[in-house]
Amino acid sequence: MSKDVSVMVTLYKTPSERLKSLNQYIKYPILIFDQAAVKNSKKKIDKILNSNFNYYSSKQNLGNSKSTNFLLKKVKTKYCLFTQADITINNISLKNLITAIKKRDDVIFAAPTFKKKNTKRKKSNNKTYEINKHLNASCMLCDVKKVKKIGFFDEDFFLYWNDEDLMKRVNETKYKMIKVLNSFAIHENSQSSISSTSIDVIRAMHFKCGELIFDYKNNKLRFIKIFRQLIVNFIFLFINSFIFNKKKLISNYSYLLGIILFLKFYFKKKLKL
Repeated sequence: MSKDVSVMVTLYKTPSERLKSLNQYIKYPILIFDQAAVKNSKKKIDKILNSNFNYYSSKQNLGNSKSTNFLLKKVKTKYCLFTQADITINNISLKNLITAIKKRDDVIFAAPTFKKKNTKRKKSNNKTYEINKHLNASCMLCDVKKVKKIGFFDEDFFLYWNDEDLMKRVNETKYKMIKVLNSFAIHENSQSSISSTSIDVIRAMHFKCGELIFDYKNNKLRFIKIFRQLIVNFIFLFINSFIFNKKKLISNYSYLLGIILFLKFYFKKKLKL
């Protein structure tokens, strides 16, 4: 077990079959935050990890940013792997991440190379890592001290765009981010939570809201764009209802909710000023 590395995982209505992936981190101290936790969730995890974890939970979905920041405050090791239950990474790849992040004093995040299932790995050259301006934030090894200096996720972002904001802030500092070429991970997309219409709505709503918050924080927000999107999605909501196009109907409805959610956020911020 590595004494200077821990693993933190956020969960949200994660199916039992995906919880089994936590077993890949059994050699490391594990911190878990379970959002909108269901009954017996902790017991299911305990059967997999044999009590080798610290478990925290909430009755409601607090969002990815708040739950992650909460866990980071509990981390006591020098490095921490931030990951999700739908990520698969073997022990060799994890060790290669650890080796790479230790090579440079200015590295704040080290991420594996993501690949699809059953795809052949490319022949590697002598390079073990490359500096990137943007990483896949679903699985990153973090230098905890550096992350605490700049802050991790901005809690104004509930689910999406928090990674874009984080990468932008890192690129404005002296710190570097690296993609490790001899470390490999697989992302089982959309399998970390229960698939349903309500989940699809929540995801699309927060994606649109996050996009607008990102524009707002970077002085790129144009209210004419928001007004146009409101009108367009409202019109197509009725059109797609009439022609029974469920997929586009959900998209229109979700985007409208996302815009309304952003406007509530915007006016709340302005009233505080």
